[in-house]
Amino acid sequence: MEKTISWESRVGLLTNPLVLKQTALTVIGAGLIMAFLLSFIMAVTGEFSSILPLLGASVLVAAGLGLLAAFIMLVFMGNRVRVRFTVSKDGILWQTVDKRVLGTNRLAVIAGVLGGSMQTAGAGALATSREKEFVAWNEIATMETNPKHLQIVLRNSWRPVMMVVCLPENFQMVVDYATQRIHPATAEDGAPRKAVVKPIGRALLRSLAVSLTSAPVFMLNSSWIELDPFFPLLMFCFALATVWLIPFFGWVVLGAGAIVAAQVLSGGIFWFSVLDGGEQAVYVLAWAGLVWLAWFSIGALRGRFPPPLLEK
Repeated sequence: MEKTISWESRVGLLTNPLVLKQTALTVIGAGLIMAFLLSFIMAVTGEFSSILPLLGASVLVAAGLGLLAAFIMLVFMGNRVRVRFTVSKDGILWQTVDKRVLGTNRLAVIAGVLGGSMQTAGAGALATSREKEFVAWNEIATMETNPKHLQIVLRNSWRPVMMVVCLPENFQMVVDYATQRIHPATAEDGAPRKAVVKPIGRALLRSLAVSLTSAPVFMLNSSWIELDPFFPLLMFCFALATVWLIPFFGWVVLGAGAIVAAQVLSGGIFWFSVLDGGEQAVYVLAWAGLVWLAWFSIGALRGRFPPPLLEK
């Protein structure tokens, strides 16, 4: 029977190049997503003059998010996270065992729900879902080693899937163990390039579909029907999060969509016959969009539409 290697290690945060890179990408991505969401909403509601100031606000928010992330890593986490790694014949398991981090993740979810903050609740839910991760050997295409930081970065054919931080006494042992089990794709078959294009391309197309199906819902807020803007925005944001992050957010889309549908039904069904052709078209398209978003969310929850982060 093959041996299992298990150990605990303190993973550096702001002193770790990979963590810094991932944090920077997250902050930049958050700013771009915010800019897109606000610009999209202003465009579909005809408030084009508000787009430029909101783009500036998105830059400031992204900068603030970066400073907040650095503050949390330094003050609340002590620039370290305690993690247990287990290497076996099946793959590698990452388990966060740092009680400060576990408590912070759950507190973020509770605070976000109670405070009505989608960003806080979503970030907490995403962090909670990644406290324990397993990567099988057949999901790994290559690995990169960094002896200086005792670090091994495992990659599939297009992105890092796990960072393993070893101890001085077991670094080479883990490298040898992994080397025997990883079978990288050959450069001639073109797999890495195709694998990058497919997950990102699918996610971009789904994001476009989410935007197009959500637009008529925002356009409904007129003199003949009034919607609480919070729920269409909640539905739209979490639909994009379902596309890119984790399928679990599909439950939020279904709940927010049901509330929006109830508002549309109560506010617009009795006025449909007196609407002009353009308003009737928007009304029908809004219903079609709600149906599509519900179908997509259910499919994501059932595993039919995995986000890029979960693509093999």
